[in-house]
Amino acid sequence: MPGWVLAHRVTLSMWMKGVLLCVCITGTWDGVALSNVTADRLTWSGTVRLRWQGDFQNVTRARNVLQYGLRLDTTLRASDRIDLVGRLMTGNPRAIVTSEWVKAGDFLMNKNPHISWLYAQVRPVPSVTLIGGKFPIPFFKPTPVVLDPDLSPEGLAQRILVQNANKSAAFGLNFAEILINQASSRTRDVSHTYFIGAQALGRFTQPNRSQTIAIAWYAFGQADSIFAAQNLKSPRLILAPNSNRANAGKTGFLSDFRMINVSARYTQTVYKKPLTFNVDYVINTGASDKRHGITGVVTYGSTGPVGGTRAGIQAVHMGQDATLAAFSNIDYDQTNTNGIGFFAGCHLMENLIVDLIVYLRKYDSPGTLISPVANNAWRSRGRFMLTFRM
Repeated sequence: MPGWVLAHRVTLSMWMKGVLLCVCITGTWDGVALSNVTADRLTWSGTVRLRWQGDFQNVTRARNVLQYGLRLDTTLRASDRIDLVGRLMTGNPRAIVTSEWVKAGDFLMNKNPHISWLYAQVRPVPSVTLIGGKFPIPFFKPTPVVLDPDLSPEGLAQRILVQNANKSAAFGLNFAEILINQASSRTRDVSHTYFIGAQALGRFTQPNRSQTIAIAWYAFGQADSIFAAQNLKSPRLILAPNSNRANAGKTGFLSDFRMINVSARYTQTVYKKPLTFNVDYVINTGASDKRHGITGVVTYGSTGPVGGTRAGIQAVHMGQDATLAAFSNIDYDQTNTNGIGFFAGCHLMENLIVDLIVYLRKYDSPGTLISPVANNAWRSRGRFMLTFRM
């Protein structure tokens, strides 16, 4: 088959998925509607983003890239108790955690969208939400170091939230049962890789301030299939951070991954702007050492309103096996990292937000990487980003 025919078939296939997503969400096919769908039941939003990213080592430029991305979200209120939600976005569908970014200058090749979310959300009673499909992270996560917010798991999730009469206090339970891989690895019999998680949280609100605290338990089963897909396939089946330790035979991970995660957020209004403190601590009980991680983020201000500004700082220490790196922060930190970051943003005009971000990081244990890094100098990454909202 000629290459141009194959390329057009692939592109057509991806766009057909997009059409089917719209069909599923809007509930129509050949004139058949789900049930009395009206315009007020269908909402949508999206972003188009552009960014420059530069990576440096010892103040020497290592790489510059120009990237862009698209997200389109839609929600259909099928009934008072049922929502159907979808997200179509650009990005690399082979990555476990993928944002919408694609690289410019790739010989002007067309970029295909993919389905990032497609799920149903049912509320049998007001305090209970049942979720099934491919959905966003169902846990309270003030920082991305344990589970990246761009992760779109597949499976089931449940949420229970109970509030007092004036909603000044709320208590919740979140659960997830995620199927990661159903196919056996060719190198080892490691089928049915899965993730399960449970979280309890409390949220309290007073005039001009609020607090949220949560404790969670997360576990990965048969995670070695992730290692095999990252390292033992040619080409690799998946793209993901790979900073965890390997076992002696380099056929899987050295550690198991059973994490306890404590998260907290405190927000106070200061001079009519929010001042927010976010903290995450994690310990991997499936590892014998290098199993602790902690990160903190302080932000002042908000880019929500037009003219709004924000600025902040973050610091992170992540032991090499504190969490499964493939599901952790893809921006820069991952595991085996000591780092610091600075960020600022401004809602410059209606539906246009400008952000500037700088990260600095250094490996915590460079000699234990699967591919040891000879030069463990400080590395830095700078970003200038434009976000256009729809």
